[in-house]
Amino acid sequence: MSYQFLIATHGRLAEGFYESVKFFNSQIENVHYMNAYVEHNDFEKDFIEKVKELSGSPLIVLTDIPGGSVNRIASKHLAGFGYKVISGINLSILLELVFSPETMNEETIERLVTSSREQLVFMNKLMEEMEGKEFTDD
Repeated sequence: MSYQFLIATHGRLAEGFYESVKFFNSQIENVHYMNAYVEHNDFEKDFIEKVKELSGSPLIVLTDIPGGSVNRIASKHLAGFGYKVISGINLSILLELVFSPETMNEETIERLVTSSREQLVFMNKLMEEMEGKEFTDD
């Protein structure tokens, strides 16, 4: 069964992530987004409506800030709706999740979260460490 993905963030960040996914595959239909607190302030009501709309398939919700209001609302309702929540979204994990052929069980999600953490790199430090070394494909 195909997963649905719901990106929910403060402001228009969710829309930006959605557009980035569409850049890689303009035909994708299982990625959705919610820009919290942009149009009006009842995000919780809108969120519940969207989750109900997507309830026909397994759902993974991705939020921006682990301690933020969007994530608190998503986490508050996860037991009742049975979806999974990943907070601290970045483009690396979003692309891996959306385009992965794997089943999204907890083990797979944990592995992808770990992998996405490794994608956050302070390039100045890395370049210093790599000084004098050639970049290779190894």
